[in-house]
Amino acid sequence: MALRKLKGIDGKLDEAWSKAVKIQAGMKCEYCGKETTLNSHHVYSRSNRSVRWDLSNGYCLCVSHHTFGQVSAHKSPMEFSKWMEQDRGVEWAEALEIKAHQTVKWNKQDKEQILEALNEYIKNNL
Repeated sequence: MALRKLKGIDGKLDEAWSKAVKIQAGMKCEYCGKETTLNSHHVYSRSNRSVRWDLSNGYCLCVSHHTFGQVSAHKSPMEFSKWMEQDRGVEWAEALEIKAHQTVKWNKQDKEQILEALNEYIKNNL
C-alpha cells in the first residue's frame, strides 16, 4: 500500500525531511549499511507534529530494517528502540522524548521556516 502524498507545504516538508534524513545518514541504512531501497523512519510517528520534521526524529533505514524484516522498526519496535538508544545514546533519547511530548501548532510561517532550514541543510550537505 502506497503512502498518501500530501500536497502543499506539509508535502514539501515531508519530502525535504525524508531527503535530509537520508543525507544525514550518508545515504545508507543506519542499521546495516545497505545503500539501496532506503526509507526515512520517524522514531516518533509522523502524527506527532512537534517532531514530525525534526531531523533528530529520523533514521535512514533500508526497507528490510524499516518495515519488512524480522528485525525492523515496525515489526520489532521494542528491540529497535533499544538499538536506537544504544546507537545514539540516552541523552538523544531523552531530549527527543521531551520534544515529542511538547504541544505545538505550526502556522504557515513556522512551516516555511522549517522548510527553508531543511532545504538549506540538503543544499549544504549534498
